[in-house]
Amino acid sequence: MAQRELLSLCEFLSGMNLASIPIYLIEHAKLVLLDTLGVIIAGSHSHEVNRIAKGLSLNNGQEQTATCPGRQERFHPLNAALISGISGSSLEYEEGNSRAMGHPAIQIVPAILASSEANNLTGERLLIGLIAGYEAASRISRASSIRKGLHPTGTWGVVGCALGIGCIYKRSPESLAEIANIASSYALSPYVKNSFAGKNVSSTFAGITNYLGLLSNIFFASGIRAEPSSFKITFSQFVSENFDPALLCENLGKEYAIRENYFKPYPTCRFTHPTLDALKAILEKEQINLDDIHHIKVWSFKAAVHTSSSTPVNIEAMRFSTPYLVAAMLLQGKIDLETLRNEVLEDKRITDLASKVEMIYSPEYESFRPGQNPAKIAIQMKDGREFTHEVLNCWGDPLNPMSKEAVSEKFLCLAGPVIGGTRANQFLDKLNNLESENHVQPLVAFLQPKQG
Repeated sequence: MAQRELLSLCEFLSGMNLASIPIYLIEHAKLVLLDTLGVIIAGSHSHEVNRIAKGLSLNNGQEQTATCPGRQERFHPLNAALISGISGSSLEYEEGNSRAMGHPAIQIVPAILASSEANNLTGERLLIGLIAGYEAASRISRASSIRKGLHPTGTWGVVGCALGIGCIYKRSPESLAEIANIASSYALSPYVKNSFAGKNVSSTFAGITNYLGLLSNIFFASGIRAEPSSFKITFSQFVSENFDPALLCENLGKEYAIRENYFKPYPTCRFTHPTLDALKAILEKEQINLDDIHHIKVWSFKAAVHTSSSTPVNIEAMRFSTPYLVAAMLLQGKIDLETLRNEVLEDKRITDLASKVEMIYSPEYESFRPGQNPAKIAIQMKDGREFTHEVLNCWGDPLNPMSKEAVSEKFLCLAGPVIGGTRANQFLDKLNNLESENHVQPLVAFLQPKQG
């Protein structure tokens, strides 16, 4: 049954071209690409990424034809996809999709960028690969009920990435279906608790996804084939408890998953954002003496409450902790990469404020998911006053979108310190006409720091 729907999806993906895609969707896809690249660049020089890049930069007889945004070295496309995927996952700043229940772009962009650059393809092929891969990944996720305990990054993303690359190379529907069966053989089963516990193996999942998506295409071109039911069995039994193949094809061409994404204004788990938005709204109107706070109540949906149940052991874990992020915002007035430093956890004032935060599960808010991710915060003062605010749609959600200007500013803030403000602005200008670029190599060159 699923084989027929998979082929139908692949027929749609194979026939995709920019002439058939609404202009507003193409423009939005550019923003997704821009945001993802900014996050990759910002994370491109963490201690872990530097060590990984050093280990993979040795030539070993391989052709170094691909850029890792934010780095001067060049790599084999497989290694570039791996490193960039890790870089873009290391800050918890990447875009996401609530209906897909994960982060499609960071599982796709590094590999399609490396492939497009290595083969000097057009900007149009790069865009097609992103839109098609994002569509495939999101639909596979929606059709699946990923098993409890699995991190969504690395399951359906492998197939979405592989199909996006296949579309860059203009593979036939039958070939794309073959690639999906190959790629599904490499679907990961990563433990989701690594993220909440601050274990940085979680930042490698997207890197492995990009590596395997690209590798699946190399294998296909080399004659490797998989049993035709591999895709069906993987997503109906192995990584998923239930699978509805009809969702692979529902409203194809009438709705596009990439248009339903969200962008992050904070480098933290998306589940924490509605509370941070609500707190920010209060702080913009009220002067709150922190010593006078008696208690703080936060109502939210199940996942938001669950992820805030443990005391964070490091900054990676703090990115998932609503109580500690609330405390940090109260103390520092904002949440960004500068305020989220390891020394923050050593500040006793943060710990004391976090201990006053009570997380409360709201069945009503749970019923709004995944279309909305609501939260309400109430700050109770010792003198009896109470400051409350409710957020039904986070800033950056489809119903409360970040503007093109806001996404561009985020990119410049993330990329500028690494590659230089001039190069970041040059890339931004060029990206506006990406679909008209005959060769992507000159464009990607702007993503490297200027040598010397």
